[in-house]
Amino acid sequence: CVKSESSIESKNMLSFMNHRNLVIVFFFHQAFVKSERCLFRKGCNVEKVVSDPDFTHEPPLNQFLASSSWPMTHRNSYAQASSPYPGPEKNAVGRTTFSSSATRDTGIGLITLCFSSPYPNGETAVWASTGSYIIKATTSLNYIDKRPKNETISESEKENLLSGAYTLVDNENIFYVPELTGIRAYGDQEENVLTSPIDLKRTFNVPAEHLSGADEIIVGMTITYDGLLAFVTSRGLVGVVSRDFNASYFYSLTGGDSEEVSNSISCDENGGIYVVSSTNMYRIQWTGRELSSFEEDGGWVAKYDNECGLFDGVALGAGSGSTPSLMGTDVDDDKFVVITDCQDVMNLVLFWRDEIPDDWETLPGTVDRRIAGQVPVQFGDTGTDSSFSEQSVLVRGYGALVVNNELQKEDLLFEPAIASGLDSVSPKGVEKFEWNPSTRLLERAWANKKVSIPNGIPTMSQKSNLIYGVSHGRGFWTFIGLDWTTGKRIFEKRYGTGTIFNSAYAGTEIGPFGQLYTGILNGMARMQ
Repeated sequence: CVKSESSIESKNMLSFMNHRNLVIVFFFHQAFVKSERCLFRKGCNVEKVVSDPDFTHEPPLNQFLASSSWPMTHRNSYAQASSPYPGPEKNAVGRTTFSSSATRDTGIGLITLCFSSPYPNGETAVWASTGSYIIKATTSLNYIDKRPKNETISESEKENLLSGAYTLVDNENIFYVPELTGIRAYGDQEENVLTSPIDLKRTFNVPAEHLSGADEIIVGMTITYDGLLAFVTSRGLVGVVSRDFNASYFYSLTGGDSEEVSNSISCDENGGIYVVSSTNMYRIQWTGRELSSFEEDGGWVAKYDNECGLFDGVALGAGSGSTPSLMGTDVDDDKFVVITDCQDVMNLVLFWRDEIPDDWETLPGTVDRRIAGQVPVQFGDTGTDSSFSEQSVLVRGYGALVVNNELQKEDLLFEPAIASGLDSVSPKGVEKFEWNPSTRLLERAWANKKVSIPNGIPTMSQKSNLIYGVSHGRGFWTFIGLDWTTGKRIFEKRYGTGTIFNSAYAGTEIGPFGQLYTGILNGMARMQ
């Protein structure tokens, strides 16, 4: 039980124990084991918190992703952002046995912490990208290496942050990062050594003849089920490239010059790549030889409502604010693509992912027959005249969760991400929906009007049946747990106060041993 997750931590603990009074060491040791290790390992003589995962509703395994709890943005190629692994729970006696910690000076723009496959010693590395650095750390968030990004990148920091937001680690422990119109592959200088410094392995650049303008950048990336990197640019260029960067294929969306993309993408095991633009929802089919949106090849194009503007500068682009999430994982499940649209009161929208059922008729008030469900998101306020979210929809089974990102009022002094950390401005509201396969209706499940997950991407645990997110209130940034079935608040744990601890659009993730992780404004944090 005493054995650390990291050899670095083990050395630090041994150094401490060799230089302190034995009595002090004994009490430190007892507290350390109970709070830092026994909660997360089997065989300890205390209440076991971490249990086996529950793979119910789990998407098909993509064997080309790292074998870890969270290898990529939104966790998997389906972009569901949910997990089979257990997270923190409130224990039976009504108190929480949690602690939290944070690491600073990562640079701003840390959206995803990607966990590697285990190294030969059984330990896992954490990889991250910010506007300034590529980072490799232990699961305790101790730096292993921090490498400045290529000094030749001279575009605005905003573009760099958006381009490098969506990252992944593959099954060879290579960390892939989009940077403007290229993709960079990072790994270990010394192969299979956790403590090895970072090495830039190779670089891919989109050929200039495929680009539409000087301001075009890669905004989203995923990995296909045949092991290719798929990406999309802000001007609607979709590409797939082999991970050795020796082969690449391209396809331009059909919407014309006015069409833009500001979200990442998802893909399924049948070659479907899902892209939402400012005007359309696409299935771009990867046939193994080419990319196509034609129905005879398996692709399709569907419209959705896009009548809203940009909300107080919170939105990163026109149209939907969500990466397409895929719903339906079992063979007999109804299968959908899930987004939020762009109306004054936004809708949760489900599109039939494969062929539209023969007896399906266009729903009243919708703009395309492929739309299977469309329900206004009101966050429990039936009289609202506006609602907005810039986060992808959290999906598990037939459940879909949306968080509110609309500021309570416009704040002219601060950027929206900063303003969302002010109690008088911070958005409030979370709402869950369920698809009913018997009635073929999308229905409201519950809404919690009081909870604030102001700018981060939530997650949930199938095993724990809890939603996890970064919340804000009374001046504190907290990890929060909500019941997936009812929306009831189960726990809340403070991890910091002040702007530095702002989640700033980062995703909440379930990491090893039931721990929660998130990026913060200039760092990363975890809850044990």
